[in-house]
Amino acid sequence: MRLLGSVPVLGCTDVEQSLGFYQQALQFVVLNKRVSDAGLEWVHLQSGDTVLMLEKNSEANTQQTSTRNRLYLYTDDVSSMRHFLKAKGYEVSPILKTDYMEEFDLLDPDGQRLTIGQRIKHEPDHIE
Repeated sequence: MRLLGSVPVLGCTDVEQSLGFYQQALQFVVLNKRVSDAGLEWVHLQSGDTVLMLEKNSEANTQQTSTRNRLYLYTDDVSSMRHFLKAKGYEVSPILKTDYMEEFDLLDPDGQRLTIGQRIKHEPDHIE
């Protein structure tokens, strides 16, 4: 037995607003959704190989601090992704470089932190 993957589920105060953010900023498309008389309650999204779900916070969940959540998204061009989001008017952090990643942060409409990163390719050491 093994895990085959995961789908993060993010609680939202306004699913429509969050859906717009994920579609416009990160080019997610809707796979499935649930709508009630109260409006959009749940949506299943995908962008490339990345899948996530957004759901309306229940009254019990609204007291939780959403900034404790963090979603890490991988990209193949972190600089272009940051430029694209900044050009659309989203507030993004500077790119942070570590030994193995380049990444930046932005917040979704519910204050959930999204980190978008790219693995740094290292050249193999040349041995003569």
